This record gives sequence, structure tokens and C-alpha cells, in this order.
Amino acid sequence: MNQKDEHTWGTLVHLGGIIGMAVIPTVGNIIGVLVLWLIKRSESAFVDDQGKEAINFQITLSIAAVAVNLVNNISNGFWSLTNFWRHTRGEFYFSWGWTDLLGVIWLINIIFSIIAAVKANKGESYKYPLSLRLVK
Repeated sequence: MNQKDEHTWGTLVHLGGIIGMAVIPTVGNIIGVLVLWLIKRSESAFVDDQGKEAINFQITLSIAAVAVNLVNNISNGFWSLTNFWRHTRGEFYFSWGWTDLLGVIWLINIIFSIIAAVKANKGESYKYPLSLRLVK
């Protein structure tokens, strides 16, 4: 594999998380990166390294999304009657909710995946911040 192809596949591996998350929320990001990484990891050390980074970051984001969903479902179960009665009396309010954190996770995925893709396109290795290192 020539250097240009390595950079292209490295870029695609990082963008696979964004595309996968758009198609299948919570796990699509892992599947997108995993498929691209498995296709080319044996052909290039650069793609293998960047694929591991991308898959670890996407797993971290999915764990965070599952945790947010669990907390959201638990809190809605406990407080849904309170919110129902508050709204029926005409008391509408704005509050930062757990579902808003899913949007933050989306945004973090987009920002860091694009940064990583740009670096990979230049041939530079990128290490995601706050990423669990599960795949080595």
C-alpha cells in the first residue's frame, strides 16, 4: 500500500465513527470503524495504529452514551409523574436534561473525529484524548 492510500484509509477509519453513528446510534460508530479497520489493518501499520485509536475512542463514546441513556431512563421513570403534574398546571420550564448530554457526545465525536481525520490525511498519528485503551 502506498503512502497516499495509507493516509486515505487512515482518514476513512476516523470518519467511519461519524458515519456509523449517524446510521445506527450508540453502536454504529463502533461497527463503521471496525469494518474499515479490519479491511486494511494487515496492509499498513499506520492504518492499524489509527484504526485502534479510532475504535477505542468510539467504544468510549458508546459506553458514555449507554450510561447517559441508563441514567435518563431511570430518572424519567422516577420523575415522570412529577413532570406530568407540573406541565398540566401550566408550569413550563427549561432544564438541562440527560438527553442533552447525548448531543454533547455527538458533538465530541464529530469534533475529535474530524481533527483525527485531518491529521491522518497529513500522515500524522493522532491519539484521542479521554479514550479508554481497550484494543491494543
